[in-house]
Amino acid sequence: MTNIEIAKKYFDLANKGNLKNIEEMFTESSTYSSQNTGVFLGTSSIMKMMKPFFESFNSLYWDVKSVEEVSEGVILFDFILKGEKNTGENILVEGLEYVIIFNQKIQHIDVRNK
Repeated sequence: MTNIEIAKKYFDLANKGNLKNIEEMFTESSTYSSQNTGVFLGTSSIMKMMKPFFESFNSLYWDVKSVEEVSEGVILFDFILKGEKNTGENILVEGLEYVIIFNQKIQHIDVRNK
């Protein structure tokens, strides 16, 4: 798979809520950083953040407006996150997400609000 295909697979799995397969895309040296959730190192730490996040929604969907490989292994997604929380609250968040691929795995994710 190409770097961009791997990064797109991550978004596809997220839209399906498939955390089991997402977990397999990380390594113990992977990092995740988001203004909304914090900074995490390693698969187990990243998944400890992701599981409750996904579980707090009735529905969740990343609508990707554009995706490009801005440099080798660095994939930039421009997205709108749409969801309904378990409380019934609807959310709509625009953001940018950098997904960095190294050796066919996700090395780093950086999520930024617009």
